[in-house]
Amino acid sequence: MFHRVRSHNIRQLWLLELPNKQLVGNIDRIGFASGNALPFIKIPGPRRLPLLGMLNDIMHLGKPAELHLRISKYHELYGDVVRLQIGTQNAVFVRDPQLMRKTFQLEGPFPRHPLPESWTYFNKKHDYQRGLFFMDGKEWLQARQIFNKPMLKDFNWMEEPIRGTCAATIGQIKQRRNDTTAFEGIEAFLYKWSVEVVLSVMLGASFSKCQQSAEFRQLVEQFSSVVYDIFRYSSELMNIPPAIADRLNVQPWQQFEQVVPETIRLATEIIEFGIANSQSNDGLLDLMVQKLDKPLMMRIFTDFIIAAGDTTSFATVWALYLLATNPTLQESVRENVIESNTLECTAVKGVVRETLRLYPVAPFIGRFIENECIFGEYALPKNTLVLLSLYSAGRDERFFIQPDQFNPYRWQRSNKDTTAPNNKSTNTASASLPFAIGARSCIGQKIAQLQMHYLLSMILTNFEVALAGNDQQESIKPILKMITVPNMAVRLCFKPVQSNAT
Repeated sequence: MFHRVRSHNIRQLWLLELPNKQLVGNIDRIGFASGNALPFIKIPGPRRLPLLGMLNDIMHLGKPAELHLRISKYHELYGDVVRLQIGTQNAVFVRDPQLMRKTFQLEGPFPRHPLPESWTYFNKKHDYQRGLFFMDGKEWLQARQIFNKPMLKDFNWMEEPIRGTCAATIGQIKQRRNDTTAFEGIEAFLYKWSVEVVLSVMLGASFSKCQQSAEFRQLVEQFSSVVYDIFRYSSELMNIPPAIADRLNVQPWQQFEQVVPETIRLATEIIEFGIANSQSNDGLLDLMVQKLDKPLMMRIFTDFIIAAGDTTSFATVWALYLLATNPTLQESVRENVIESNTLECTAVKGVVRETLRLYPVAPFIGRFIENECIFGEYALPKNTLVLLSLYSAGRDERFFIQPDQFNPYRWQRSNKDTTAPNNKSTNTASASLPFAIGARSCIGQKIAQLQMHYLLSMILTNFEVALAGNDQQESIKPILKMITVPNMAVRLCFKPVQSNAT
């Protein structure tokens, strides 16, 4: 979500790409101070050299895939608040948990976040209207308020369709797995699972009926394959402004411009098929038909389906990787799942929270500050972009005991391993905010949590998860390709647990 900033190395994080209309300078006001607050220019950060312009951004931000590491180094050098000028945009990276929470108090009634530049350019060029993620102002608020209740408050209705989809996925793993070789294409497999979860929530009981149709199954298969390519091509555009890529007719832009309309077409056909075959009236689509006009509803649900797979699927890949590399903890969590006789025991919830602490899907979450304000000991100008450094904060030993260790039990208040000698907890929950908080927090967080809890619980009760090669434990590292992904394919083996095998 970045602003439209003319910086090659910043484009990998859609968290920071900003639209042109938001490139308001406020540069003439960055010296102001209020009361005892220090002026904005006093916030420490790497120095910009005169006359270099965009080259400053390239030097400051480094390799796109390693931006999370570069910002972590800046925090070590300059502290919890680091100032960067990205193009003409004033930006501040924040690692302090209290200031991270305060950011959401300063976002105003219509929170604005940075947007992926490749998407905003495509939307403008083709005059395409998008869903909730791309909306702002009153239009966003009105639509968001409609979705808040069924998706974030009274969400128990989602449990049954998600459980059924996860159970079907376990059946597919049983059919495809092999005791001696790695499960092929785990990322794409989990991507399709995540798309199917969203469809089951949208269609309710009608999803099972739709799946009986070969036409519907083919649409979902095609969509899962095509939408997976969107993020691959988007990541290849991180180092070049899309307008320039379009003008030069570079291949990644050609591919992106072809695959986006195809993705939208397939998503629309899937939704239309679901509406035409809906008989249960228990899905989100049926509920929204009564509250939204059809064009807006189609835009929103199309975006839901597109966004669903990439984020949750890779978070689940990371969770399985962490369980595979920690077999003793894996067995402990498995025992907790069995003893609890539930798909959402405390240990599994801890696995998900630990995964998102160590490998946040979005390593930076951004908000534009609505008005001039005091931020810690500094004064921020209006429209400053504040970015939460989730990757850095989640691995800071001040906020988490042994921060580099995977410990799903650290989130339990009674866990002795999470307390210091003075009996004070050293785990700071607000240092890990993967879904953000406030009015513009992730609308799909309950779906994501439920589907990860359910699938991981079902996998643990059926399989032992292991890495296919021991060398992977040391070789796999997080890199940024729009979101946090492994630097190589994770090769996992699923072996039946002893009780099931017997």
